[in-house]
Amino acid sequence: METRQLKYFLAVAEELHFGRAAKRLHISQPPLSQQIMKFEEELGVKLFQRNKRSVSLTAAGVSLLRDAPSILQAIERAEINLLDAAGGQRGQFSLGYIGPALDTLLPECIREYKENYPAVRLSLREMFTGDQLEAVRKGELDAGIVRLFRHDVSDLESAAFHREPYSLVIPEGHRLCSGGPVAISELAGEKFVFSPRDAQPRLYDEWMSVFSHYGFVPEVTQEAARKSAIVALVAAGIGIGIVPQSMAGRKHKGVVFKELTGNCPYIEMQIVYKKREEFPAVLNFVNLLKGKLAVNF
Repeated sequence: METRQLKYFLAVAEELHFGRAAKRLHISQPPLSQQIMKFEEELGVKLFQRNKRSVSLTAAGVSLLRDAPSILQAIERAEINLLDAAGGQRGQFSLGYIGPALDTLLPECIREYKENYPAVRLSLREMFTGDQLEAVRKGELDAGIVRLFRHDVSDLESAAFHREPYSLVIPEGHRLCSGGPVAISELAGEKFVFSPRDAQPRLYDEWMSVFSHYGFVPEVTQEAARKSAIVALVAAGIGIGIVPQSMAGRKHKGVVFKELTGNCPYIEMQIVYKKREEFPAVLNFVNLLKGKLAVNF
């Protein structure tokens, strides 16, 4: 059953006259009659009773007339949906992200994406970087916002999304409060509030390597996985901490944020997705993120 055959049938069924139906369809009458006969042969039923004076519907024709409009509408909707999906206007998009990404422009990007593509079903999942990479490779995620520390992503596409330095956070009245930026070497002998290694092992090891480069091993007196907890514990006088620079933009009582100098790691986040990705909804989101890069770098 073809769309064209249904449209021809509908015209004849509504006009009950082959000549008027042909005129309505902008074709001549003989081809219309031939198409209707072919349609009946394919269906194996008669749709019309014909004689020289009149055309009428058979019982099968009445049944098809009842169903034909909804069938055509369903086909038209399916065609529209296919075109929308091909252009990234519809479908489902699953995005993974690491928790710290919520402190970047990611929420703004998500809001803008939802406004631009309201018919796309967006699914969000907070996951560790390694879990996201595995999920993207398996097709369980369409894309992920991750922090890469020597991860091999040669089999994936990646684009920079966010980059910012770390800041030192110290209690008010601390010896390092006065003056300008603080060198890493000046932190020797201080008590630290630091993230546990099992939370972010690669980042933890990178910081320990930095401290070792400057000739000391930090004395970690308290561990705290969340950056806000580090700031709160520093305010309580437990020790000093190192947090993303963006934390300094928030109001915190009892602490001072200082710029760090030296060979320090940066917070770098990327969006990763499969190479040769054919799902336009993913590419639309990637392009939206790329449009924000000038703000982040």
